[in-house]
This record gives sequence, structure tokens and C-alpha cells, in this order.
Amino acid sequence: MKWLRSDSYSIPTVLAVGLHASIVVAGLVVIDFGDNEPPKPKKPPIVNATVVDVSQTIIGQRESEQKAAQKQAAVAEEKRKEAEQNRKKEAERKALEDKQRQLAQAKEAKEKEDAQRKREDEQKRVAQEAEQKRVAQETEAKRVAQEAEKKRLAEKEADDKKRKELARKAEADRIAEEDRKKQAEADRLAEQERKRQEEASRLAEQKKAEAAAAKAAAEEAKERAAEEAQMVQSISSLINNRVTAAWIRPPSARNNMVTQLRINFLPTGEVMNAQVTRSSGDALFDQRAVDAVYKVRRIEELAKVDSYVFERNFRQVDLIFNPQDLRN
Repeated sequence: MKWLRSDSYSIPTVLAVGLHASIVVAGLVVIDFGDNEPPKPKKPPIVNATVVDVSQTIIGQRESEQKAAQKQAAVAEEKRKEAEQNRKKEAERKALEDKQRQLAQAKEAKEKEDAQRKREDEQKRVAQEAEQKRVAQETEAKRVAQEAEKKRLAEKEADDKKRKELARKAEADRIAEEDRKKQAEADRLAEQERKRQEEASRLAEQKKAEAAAAKAAAEEAKERAAEEAQMVQSISSLINNRVTAAWIRPPSARNNMVTQLRINFLPTGEVMNAQVTRSSGDALFDQRAVDAVYKVRRIEELAKVDSYVFERNFRQVDLIFNPQDLRN
């Protein structure tokens, strides 16, 4: 049924209404309507309240899960939109590149066609001029043929000499360039070896520094752990002593009675809750132990403890309550 669910407030509401109704009825019963002197008012009962973290309830967990799911859905939607925008931009870029390529191809084709037409016109003009000059030059060509042959032979000899000189110079330059490249390669290898040695030295120094830092961190952690253990032991003994001092020994208490308590503290050192996790077998003995915890109310030393030490050691303390002055 819905009103029996753990996250429903139906049962607490019904119990609260019943409690108030019982108080009203009891008040009407005990009222004395006579002329006698009215009784002295009773002291109001002390109610111990327990703070409940809403985030630890089923409703709080469901709200957290819903918020996490909504956040994941929003992130997924944002990624989808971003992917869609990137896809559209890529398509637009490809379309623009295709259009530019088509325009470039059309322009190149037109330039080739214009160049071909100009070449054909130039060829026709040159052919006409050549035909006109051919007749005039034919006779002149025969006259200068012998002189041209002599000149050609002389130029050929000079060209051969010049080519040999250029070949010799090119060979010398090639040899010099090879020597320069060899020297540059040797310098590069030497520089590379120097950098390698420097890097090896740097890595060795870095490893040495890292090892020293790790050793120092380990020693510091060891010292901090020892200090923390000593402090935890000291405060635990202090809690046990104060609870023992506030304890009222019941008549039924006997030697070797042990009650295990679980105490929840606030960061201010105040007692938030106390309960029996293992009974001594005597209900009054157990209740007096719980009452002693609530009498202590606050351990001021816990307010000075670092938050991470408090959360790890004192947020929840299991206390074995075993007074040593019990009767046999």
C-alpha cells in the first residue's frame, strides 16, 4: 500500500496526530476543576531530535538520478547539434570547392582555346612572310653558305672549348658541394649526439629529483599517518573516558558486562546519534550507556580536527563500553 512505503509521510503524520490527541485527552483528565490549589507545572520532557540528510532518502536519490539523466540528455543533444552543424559546414565547403574547380577548369579551357587561335594566326602570318622571304633569301643563302660553314666550324670549336671549361668547373663545384655536404652531415651528427647526451643527463637528473621527491613524500605521509594515528587514539580514549565519567552504574551491573555503541558526531564535536550495536544482555545497562553518551553532548577537541581526518575516523565511532569498576 502507498501509505506503507518507506518514502511516505503517512505513518509519521498519523503518529504525530495521535500523539497530540493523547496529550490533549490526558490534559483534560488531569485537570482539577475544584477550588484546591492548582498543581505545579511539570517540566516539559526533553526530546532528542535526529537530523536527517534528505539527499540520503529515496526521494533525494531519485531527484539526483533525474537531474543526472537530464544533464546527460542535454549533453547528448548539444553534441548532436554540433555534429549536424559540422556536417552542414563540410557539405557547404565541398560545394564551394566544386564550384571553384569548375570555374577554374572553364577558365583554363578558354585560355587554351584563345592561345591555340593566336598560335594558328601567328603561324599563318609567319608562313606568308617566310614564303615572301624564301625567294629573296635563297640566292643570299647560297652566297653566304660557305662563309656560314666556316663560321660554324669556328663557333663549334669555341663551343667545344667552352663546354669543356664549364664541365671542368661544374665537376670542381660538384666535388666542393659534396665535401660541404659531408662536413654538414658530420656537424649534424655531432650536434645530434651532443643533444642526445644532454637529454640523457636531463632525464637522469629528473629521475633523481623525482626519486627524492617521492622519498620525501613517503616520509611525510608516514609521519602524518603516525601523527594521525596518535591523535585518533588520544581522542578515542578521551571519548571513552568522558562517556565512562557520565555513566550512572545501574544496580544490575556486573563484571565483564560489555556494550558496543555506535556514535555519530557532527564536525562541531556534537553528538548527533547513539545506538547499541551489540547488547550486554542487560537492557538497563545498555540504556545507561546510551544515556551517558548523550550526557557528554559534545567533544570540543573534534572541532579542531582536520575535516578529512574527522570524516575518516570520527564521523561514526564504534565504542566498546566496558567499565572496570563493576561488581562480581
